[in-house]
Amino acid sequence: MRLRTSRHSWTARRFERSTTRPIPDSPATQMDNSGKSALGDVNVLDLSTNIAGAYCSKLFADLGAAVIMVEHSDGHPLRHVGPFPNNEPHLDKSGMFMYLCANKRSIVAEPYNDDHAQKTLELVSQVDLVIQDEVMDAPGSMAYDWEILETLNHMLVMTSITHFGQTGPYRDWQSDEIVDYAMGGYMYFGGHRDREPLMLTNNQAQLNAGAQAAIASLAAIWRARRDGRGQHIDVSTVEAMLSAHAWTSTSWTHEGVIMRRSEPDSIPCKDGYVWLMSMRWDPTLFVLIERPDLMDDPRFADRQSWFENRDELLQLVGGWCAQHTKDYIFHAAQELRLALTPVNNAADLLKSDQLKARDWFQEIEHLDAGTFTLPGFPYLLSETPASIRSPAPRLGQHDGAEFIGTRERGHRSARHALEPDKYAGRDLPLMGIRVLEITANWAGPLAGRFLADLGAEVIKIEPPDRPMTRGARYPGGDPFKRHYNRAAYFNKMNRNKYGITLDLNQDEGKRLFMELIADSDVLIENNSPRVMRNFGLEYEMLTQANPDLVMLSISGFGQTGPERDYIAYGANIEASCGLADATGYPDDDRPYKTSLFYADPVTAMHGAVAILAALHNREQRGGGQFIDMSLHENGITFFPEAFMEHTVTGNLARRRGNRHPRYAPQGCYPSIGDDAWMVLTVRDDDEWVRLALAIGRDDLAESEKYATTEKRRAHHDEIDEAISEWTSQYDHNEASQLLQDAGVAAGPVLANWELVSNHHFYERGFYIPVPHSEMGVFPYPGMPWIFSQTPGAIRMAAPNFGEHNRLIFGDFLKVSDRKMSELYEKRVIADSPPDDLPGPIRLPR
Repeated sequence: MRLRTSRHSWTARRFERSTTRPIPDSPATQMDNSGKSALGDVNVLDLSTNIAGAYCSKLFADLGAAVIMVEHSDGHPLRHVGPFPNNEPHLDKSGMFMYLCANKRSIVAEPYNDDHAQKTLELVSQVDLVIQDEVMDAPGSMAYDWEILETLNHMLVMTSITHFGQTGPYRDWQSDEIVDYAMGGYMYFGGHRDREPLMLTNNQAQLNAGAQAAIASLAAIWRARRDGRGQHIDVSTVEAMLSAHAWTSTSWTHEGVIMRRSEPDSIPCKDGYVWLMSMRWDPTLFVLIERPDLMDDPRFADRQSWFENRDELLQLVGGWCAQHTKDYIFHAAQELRLALTPVNNAADLLKSDQLKARDWFQEIEHLDAGTFTLPGFPYLLSETPASIRSPAPRLGQHDGAEFIGTRERGHRSARHALEPDKYAGRDLPLMGIRVLEITANWAGPLAGRFLADLGAEVIKIEPPDRPMTRGARYPGGDPFKRHYNRAAYFNKMNRNKYGITLDLNQDEGKRLFMELIADSDVLIENNSPRVMRNFGLEYEMLTQANPDLVMLSISGFGQTGPERDYIAYGANIEASCGLADATGYPDDDRPYKTSLFYADPVTAMHGAVAILAALHNREQRGGGQFIDMSLHENGITFFPEAFMEHTVTGNLARRRGNRHPRYAPQGCYPSIGDDAWMVLTVRDDDEWVRLALAIGRDDLAESEKYATTEKRRAHHDEIDEAISEWTSQYDHNEASQLLQDAGVAAGPVLANWELVSNHHFYERGFYIPVPHSEMGVFPYPGMPWIFSQTPGAIRMAAPNFGEHNRLIFGDFLKVSDRKMSELYEKRVIADSPPDDLPGPIRLPR
């Protein structure tokens, strides 16, 4: 079901660039890519067959790009997966296809058909981006060669999204969602400590890869428009997941901590569950639970004792929550500024007053499927908002139509570098873009880091009196004197950035900030909406200094609506967005999360996409814009399968553990070692026979009892027992290799220490040693994309506290030495935090 051409069928010599007219859509499917669309002049050819490719092209299509899908006569695989109205399969009525493929066009082309191959190559000459999902020179691959396509279109960007990338020992391995997720480092921490690890539902690895591919593709198109040179981008689904971690690998590399699963920490209440950010020390919690007498209890008197007695704390909270509904608890807690959210399901989300006030859900009418509600968009751009302009196409709806691009090299803004010598000899896609960052926690810093890794000049601004996210996880577990410069979490998130301090509560701090704004392209801030308001630095004020500024604001629930000032962290959002409710063991009523603040990296990826789209629009049409992003809404965009299940069929997703709704068997199985596991999935009857023979159970392979997927699903438990008996004889790497040799998709569930030592990631250069002046040299995750012409680079380590104050204020803004001394004396700026800064929390090892 993959459209590819024979490697020998077509060459550049046999094809001439054609001049064609726009596709003449019917009025019912007219796609208007002009007007208020950020990417209205971008054309995309999607040759992919997986969710990752579809999600990548969806992000382009929703922002106005013209996207044409090339499908086999049986249709894109998403047309076959549902959910379907009345549970009746139909190629044009799949809920997932509706969600992922709105705003796109469809043509049908058969593999090895020369006429169809020629048409596809004609399209290649007219587009900015081709998306494909095969290893190009692997045995049996029918993927188009990059070397051929680039001769047809020198500005072409081709993005290949595969499970393990185009290179490395695993590049030809069989894989699927569960394998990618397990090897991407998240699965080991999901689930109960005394049971097998759990995967997060709704195709998270595929969605991560699609979002990362969109970031890289937009950056490469930016560069191609600048200098007329396209390139190939290699995106690995597994590495996309590896890039969505905060402290997983650094806990091992810096402190030798092997992270484990924990008890589920959602709190039962009268009608479900809630989740509290209990790691945050706030005695106001005792007001909520009507126990003010505990506010001075020595067990909870400071951050360290609070953390050490957290289990007891949660028991106290649970006793109170059992008497109230999750909606009551949510609003009562948020009135006290406590980071607590309900564990929502899809039905709860559709009733949300906040989402209704923000008009977030999208209703779409399809000629065949009827009217459906879709999740909204992960961002709201003030001038060029994403939109649904047409429903998902019928199969082959645009056959015979023509497609044309209007690419222009055009001008691309480029500011003078703060330190020109640092960039000597480098060619990075976003060189010349300057970004200011006022961020804490994870989402904002990671969005800024993506841009920095791609060459943007990012200046991180911290308050002099409160270092942001500079606590916990130190080399050797020892904070040392300047612990604020040694936090692994901070140094991982903030590489490739300049670091300054600036007190925005003081008038002189505001003046210096406005000077920086006047000479910058982007501002990223992720705080509660009240923060920038209180500073008097809202977007309208900032545009007085720079009308072309692109500003990204990330908050828990968005800048508008009745819950806009509510607070949340990434872990809260896993509860509120529906993911936790859909994740769990079938025999356990409790919802489960990742334990890794997952909504933050999801929001960071979408934030980078939105910024790049806004910059593209600015260069084409002029003017900046404000981007409003909600962690909550971003979480829902990664909850599509369960959400569409409810809106299409009325059913709520059932927790199915690690099993698959269409494949069997699939699961997580024990192997030799302490808490060691591996995963596998069987997608068809042929793979079943291969698995049964590989584990020495010829009887299973020959038995009619297990001959079909439906029969294997009915006997899943006994099949699991047979598999577990075999896997328990091997370590998880060995078992996985044996099954891969047999043609079965399998892989180890990697613990955090294994991520850094895995030979595939090593061969691909994913983990990169970074020298830091106060920490020494440690390996950090690299980039989730490999560019053929402009590879990203870690150019400098994360900044020490206030490290670049003199460079930015003195050399760049020309503040005199005398004035600099005054600024330091008034603590408008600082090189070290105040002496009474609370010490770091000692986390358990």
